[in-house]
Amino acid sequence: MESTTPAVQAPPASDHPDEPVRSRREALVPLVGYVLKLGTIGFGGPVALVGFMHRDLVERRHWITEDTYRLALAFAQIMPGPLAAQCAIALGYFEHGFPGATLVVLAFILPSFVMAVLLSMAYVAFGGLWWMQALFYGIGATVIAIIIIAAYKLARTTNRRDPLLWAIFAVLLVVTVLSRAELAQFFVLAGLLVLLIKAPPAWLKARLPFWAAAP
Repeated sequence: MESTTPAVQAPPASDHPDEPVRSRREALVPLVGYVLKLGTIGFGGPVALVGFMHRDLVERRHWITEDTYRLALAFAQIMPGPLAAQCAIALGYFEHGFPGATLVVLAFILPSFVMAVLLSMAYVAFGGLWWMQALFYGIGATVIAIIIIAAYKLARTTNRRDPLLWAIFAVLLVVTVLSRAELAQFFVLAGLLVLLIKAPPAWLKARLPFWAAAP
């Protein structure tokens, strides 16, 4: 019996097969250059750096779409480790595959690695760097403002106008302030709550028919 499923037609081959590869490479170079710059002079910690990525790559330069950025940020948030580095790695992989992720992570971490080693060597050699400590006292005040702005933009970008997400945001904010700690179990419970409400499993819909009408 012949199948009635329509065949999927492959896209027509390009007259210049090397052109797509070349264009992807040309797009990869500016991205790696930006990440190298961010890893060299980016201050403020993970929250500020992911805020800079959204401002520069999504809003200003339009190299990354909003959906791709949000997906990369979501992956970075659920993985242990440095938020900004993992977000950059995910963006590099989504846009340029394994080579993009590899080059992005090297460009992101090498500047800070080299600076940390050089400053450590200078500290040991000269018996302390009083000027560096004084410098970072001034930088710290500026960084706090950067983090606040980046956190606000990050919350607005992630939650948008979803009342459920804003409610979870408010509850976890209060819990974090009161406990003075980031309690992972509350984050996991929040994720499971959104999963059950936004994408409930089939067995739950079968037992609770009204659940299927939930947004």
